[in-house]
Amino acid sequence: MDWLFSSYGASIVLQVLTLVHYFRNRPEWYWFFLIVFFPPIGPIVYLFVEVLPGWNWRLPVIAAFERKKRRQWLERMIVEAPTQETMSRLASMVAGEGDHERAIQLYTDALDIEPDELETRFGRGASLAALGRPREAVEDLRQVVDLDPSFKFYEAALELARAYEQLGEDEQAAQTYQAVLDRTTVSGAYYGLGALQAKHGNKAEAKRLLEEILSKQAGLPRYLRRQERPWVRKAKAILKTLKTAEA
Repeated sequence: MDWLFSSYGASIVLQVLTLVHYFRNRPEWYWFFLIVFFPPIGPIVYLFVEVLPGWNWRLPVIAAFERKKRRQWLERMIVEAPTQETMSRLASMVAGEGDHERAIQLYTDALDIEPDELETRFGRGASLAALGRPREAVEDLRQVVDLDPSFKFYEAALELARAYEQLGEDEQAAQTYQAVLDRTTVSGAYYGLGALQAKHGNKAEAKRLLEEILSKQAGLPRYLRRQERPWVRKAKAILKTLKTAEA
């Protein structure tokens, strides 16, 4: 075990850990070569540039303890002094834990108190969609989008479009994605509409839309490029499929 505490051992450990982070997050390809072929400088630079800016500095056990205490407080409050806000906050928490059935009931109780609260209605719509109940989800999400088309930076509109897709209403979904793109360049809308075009055999339009996601990456600050990586990976996967089909 002495090797582990040597400079060589520490370099190997750092190299392995940064490679694990690289394959999980898929940043720019050149990082792989810097990590593998230029230790320990490459892994150290990667650590400071890619890992630390997005690091959650709280230990998992501390975060879990804080979350448990917050949930206990909310559970007590909805018994002792139920309000729309406390029920909605607890619903959001349990939805994040995957208990969408409980979340829907809490959101519904909260809406009984304040029917026009958009955050609550959006939360219920998202949980309904997660449980495979898209028709009910559309009812909630459409109300939110009608009142505020850009709600949560178009997250409600994108969720609505996906709910339409679950229903098999691809034309309505495409119109909803396009309505978002008429206002902004959010990648989720480019991907959703591009995937629909590919599904229906409109390859040229699908490629155009998906390549928009890739082309705008160069102009984004680093922190936004990190957030965009899931969309980039998804876009590249469909583009690869379309290229293979043309070969």
